[in-house]
Amino acid sequence: ENSTIYNIPVTLKLNNNVDIENIKSAFEKIFQNHEILRSKYHEKEVDGKIEIYGFIDDECYLTFEEYNYDNYHSFVRPFDLSVAPLIRVGFISNEVLMIDCHHIISDGGSLTIIMKELEELYNNQDIPSLEIQFSDYAYYLTDKKNNGYYEKQLSYYQEMFKCDYEIVQLPVKENNKEENVGNVGKYERIINKSMTESINKFVKGHGISKTAFFTTIYGYILSKYSGQDTIYTSIMNANRNNYYVENMIGMFVSTQPILLKYNKIEKSFIEIMKENMNILIDVYNNIDLSLVEIIKALKLKKVNNGIIYQPYIKSERNDKNENYSYIFADDNNNSNNNNNNNNNDDEKPEMYDINNNTVNNYSKFDTLLFVVDKNEEILLSVEFDNKKYNSVMIHRLIDSIVEIIKNIDTFENYIQDIEYMPEKEKEMVLETFNNDEYHHNSNQFYHEEFSKMVKSKQNECALVYNDINISYRKLEEMSNSLAHYLRLKSINRNDIIPIISERSYHSVVSQIAISKAGGAFLPIDPKLPIDRIEFILREVNPKLILYYHTESIIDKISHDKYDVYNLENHNYEENIFEINNINKPDDTCYVLFTSGTTGKPKGVLVSHFNIYNNVRTFEDEKSHVSLYNLLKESQQEIHNILGITNFSFDITHNEIMYSLIHGLKIILVDDELTNNMSLLIDYMEKHNVDMINTTPTRLKLFMENEPFKNLLGTIKVIVLSGEELPITLCKEIRKYSKCKIYNGYGPTECYFCTYKKIERDWEKQITIGKPICNYKIYILDKYMKPVPIGVEGEIFISGYGVGKGYLNREELTKEKFIRCPFNNNGNVYNEIMYKTGDNGKWTENGEIIYLGRIDFQIKIRGQRIELGEIESIIKEIDEIKNSVVIDKKKENGEQYLVSYYIREDGKIVNGKEIRNYLKMKLPTYMIPNYFKEIEEIPLTISGKLNRKELPEPCIEDLIKEEYVAPETETEKKLCNIYGEIFNISENEIGQLSDFYELGGDSLNAIRLISKIEKEFSIKIGMKNIINNSSIHNLSKYIDDLIENGGNENQIEKIEKRNKKEFPITSQQLGIYLDSVKNESSTIYNIPTTIKLNNNVDIEKIKLAFEKIFQNQDILRSKYHEKEVDGKIEIYGFIDDECSLTFEEYNYDNYNSFVRPFDLSVAPLIRVGFISNEVLMIDCHHIISDGGSMTIIMKELEELYNNQDIPSLEIQFSDYAYYLNENNNTDRYSKSIVILQKYV
Repeated sequence: ENSTIYNIPVTLKLNNNVDIENIKSAFEKIFQNHEILRSKYHEKEVDGKIEIYGFIDDECYLTFEEYNYDNYHSFVRPFDLSVAPLIRVGFISNEVLMIDCHHIISDGGSLTIIMKELEELYNNQDIPSLEIQFSDYAYYLTDKKNNGYYEKQLSYYQEMFKCDYEIVQLPVKENNKEENVGNVGKYERIINKSMTESINKFVKGHGISKTAFFTTIYGYILSKYSGQDTIYTSIMNANRNNYYVENMIGMFVSTQPILLKYNKIEKSFIEIMKENMNILIDVYNNIDLSLVEIIKALKLKKVNNGIIYQPYIKSERNDKNENYSYIFADDNNNSNNNNNNNNNDDEKPEMYDINNNTVNNYSKFDTLLFVVDKNEEILLSVEFDNKKYNSVMIHRLIDSIVEIIKNIDTFENYIQDIEYMPEKEKEMVLETFNNDEYHHNSNQFYHEEFSKMVKSKQNECALVYNDINISYRKLEEMSNSLAHYLRLKSINRNDIIPIISERSYHSVVSQIAISKAGGAFLPIDPKLPIDRIEFILREVNPKLILYYHTESIIDKISHDKYDVYNLENHNYEENIFEINNINKPDDTCYVLFTSGTTGKPKGVLVSHFNIYNNVRTFEDEKSHVSLYNLLKESQQEIHNILGITNFSFDITHNEIMYSLIHGLKIILVDDELTNNMSLLIDYMEKHNVDMINTTPTRLKLFMENEPFKNLLGTIKVIVLSGEELPITLCKEIRKYSKCKIYNGYGPTECYFCTYKKIERDWEKQITIGKPICNYKIYILDKYMKPVPIGVEGEIFISGYGVGKGYLNREELTKEKFIRCPFNNNGNVYNEIMYKTGDNGKWTENGEIIYLGRIDFQIKIRGQRIELGEIESIIKEIDEIKNSVVIDKKKENGEQYLVSYYIREDGKIVNGKEIRNYLKMKLPTYMIPNYFKEIEEIPLTISGKLNRKELPEPCIEDLIKEEYVAPETETEKKLCNIYGEIFNISENEIGQLSDFYELGGDSLNAIRLISKIEKEFSIKIGMKNIINNSSIHNLSKYIDDLIENGGNENQIEKIEKRNKKEFPITSQQLGIYLDSVKNESSTIYNIPTTIKLNNNVDIEKIKLAFEKIFQNQDILRSKYHEKEVDGKIEIYGFIDDECSLTFEEYNYDNYNSFVRPFDLSVAPLIRVGFISNEVLMIDCHHIISDGGSMTIIMKELEELYNNQDIPSLEIQFSDYAYYLNENNNTDRYSKSIVILQKYV
């Protein structure tokens, strides 16, 4: 009621010396001649129904209001529809005439009639009296409706909308806030005389109406800007086809919904225009139904756009009659021809143009295009919701209409070949946004660059794994040694060598070694189902498989088919000299297997050339987009990069290779630390991690931990990639750290291809940045044409980083790696571009906004998942008839999978059985969280999956055991924790609820561990969750743990044995076995150098060391083999006869301090000094670890300061006996079997 949205205000400048009273008199006659101007409206009951009726109020009268330029704004105000008249007239200082009608009694054509009759009456001419009034016309329409005429028209629209269609989705603003905007924006462009003549000639020559001409072009541009082939729009017309209403004032204008289709690629643009003209003719023959009636009757979606073509209305001036007076000034018809409507004098009202009726009565659409034919020119005027749409996008849209008209001579071409982007914009998205190039020294290899770095970083640490520090020189020598071995095994260029290994430094060594040998490494996650591992191996058919601590997997694969090699058995002291490089830049560096649509994973081939471009140094001064240049400003701050990502994920190779060629240190995390936040945080603090490279999901999980938030202050750089980066995560990071944040993007097939530094946490939307140097990114429509800036399209990648394709998948490679049509300069590296399947759009400054997938591939926690692969595996189950898998999001933004399945008739199957089958076939992250049985798969009219009609999963669709209520306090707390993690009411979770069957995965397990440790003040590990995944079992485990002091490693009191000989522990066994094999190796040495303060007492330090040496028996131990019950076993022996010596060095010879130990000779620790300035300690790892070195440092300082150190209640030998008695005999026996292979 308080709105003016249906007001039609008009302002007209009057000629000088016009007679105002004469105008008023003319208005009174028009007011009396047209009954509709005296109408009002009310509700009344008819046959028990409320209906709306109009009433002609002959008692009402027209008033004339007076205004000046200060107060005229108050003229336009809401009407009360129950009070006549619904028209008002006003004057501004006798210079401007103002008219305001409600749309219920008038339209644009009515205003034209008012203007015409006003001028005729002013000149004392007669106006024709109406044969009928609007009320008669209204009864006429009612009679037609009651006689079934409307049903016939309705059936036409019903047939039209028997197809899939959607509301037109033009690109919207990134936010809905912008300064100085109202509700309605406007933009205009003139089609000049020359182009107008071309249009007139074209439509006449092809028998096409101008309405069809412009409607087709308008729909085509909407199609290009929305990416939709079927355009749901509306067409407006005057609807004055009846003789009796030609000169009648009233609301006649009609709006009809229409569908325009642009998917007929085999047809020319002219043919599409002719088809659309036939549609318009049919629409005009079915015009009596209103838009509201059609939408309501057919339950259509609300149309959000429209077009109206207004033919030229010539103001006939009787110039021959000198006595004829013109009321309105000439410049009324020229006042709106400026593209920028804001140029009008702010104090003067905008004048009305009789040929441009773009008044606010038509602002009910998000966009509305007026095409106003001005005889020699054509005005394009668009009104749009400027809270929803960016004015720049609207300008481009109209400019595209003009551009397509410029190409009118090409309309004989197929529709997809019609150019609509202005050349300047096309040049920007194809060339300007892709002009970052650097070709110097591109054909290099990461492993050669690493070897160069070794020369300057020899003794500096390259990699830390738990308590093992491996220097650059040692990593170089170990990788050289293994590379020589691989050459001896006939490994050649492009030979693919799988690595099945736990997370350890052996994985890094073997990857570098394979590269040096000329082969390509293939990391295989040992946690994958054995079926999947065997499939990968069959695809590769490798000459050799490398493994480490994965004997259980190796035992299951065919030994006689594959040659396998245990990395623990290799002698890393042999052949440590450099090995010649036989690779070429295009040779395969590594292979990663990702999810595949056929139900089987596919191997992606990535070359050395691809990798080097991403991790290399750029030596010129240009600010090329690259990881190196982004991090260069932080290079002095960054030293230690956290290595936490799975080796089968491309992020980890980016961090490893970048670190090694730039002299940084990799802080490698094992599986136990990865899954336990408290241990991980301690580890990060201990090793001063200052850069994290991970996925947003993992970091979001870390941010749930308060100690991690506190640690963030020490982090200098965070690089996030693998999935969409939410701005909320960046804001959360900013609360605790001033670190630099980078967002990266790149499918496995193209390594990394964009980077973005997140400058501010208040950015509207986080982009994935600009293309990396030597990459070119194209955003194209389905016809391989570039899309305008801000318009959604598919991302295609060309340039140095595009991989080689898929292993053994020639057809898929041809489908995804296609010839680049934009390689105009013949650049060999831009000949091929990769079809990503990702949606994106350009920003004004050449950055890219990632908009998700266009197909059924998704990413969850950075892992690529083809939903079709999961569906294929489910359909293998005999009881399953059909299956659909979709992804959904929780309120917190976390993604999860839902499996909908249809059973075969008469067969029984449930979600638990499906899940158990999938566990044998798929990685954990690919197993759906919910399994919902349905009767049929809902489809759209065109036969596609109708995701919207799939029922929402509920708690019953989770895999649950019979509900047993929690009893103990611990069980109740765990039910609450499970509920928080899975967003399920704790009342739905009972004793038998299983963590993994509720949808638990490794990241949720980390969350679970953190919550348990916080709630119960205990320490647990991932294995405890795996082994006790039900509420009941986990509760019992926790209660037992609390009884033992709150630590999973808590043990009963250890007996003191006072024995000099002791059995070796399982941890020591692995070190012993490797050391026996590599007697001349220093890999298990733990050297430490400490700069001493000035004037320190060296003799006092030696004395303190002697006391520590006597207090800790393990420091005097040596190791030997002996036969026990016919088996060879390893024992340690405390040699009280040995002594600790102190060695003296200078800065010329100190390098000889670190040398191999003989494990059969005690002590296995040595101490040295460099010119009394530096203390050197070297222990063998079999007697020490990082924690032990900390104890030595602490006790050394305490003894130096004459403090007492506690004597030990038990010695390491007593602990070894305890472990031996509680050891897993099967595992121990297996270790002995391995030993026998050595000796």
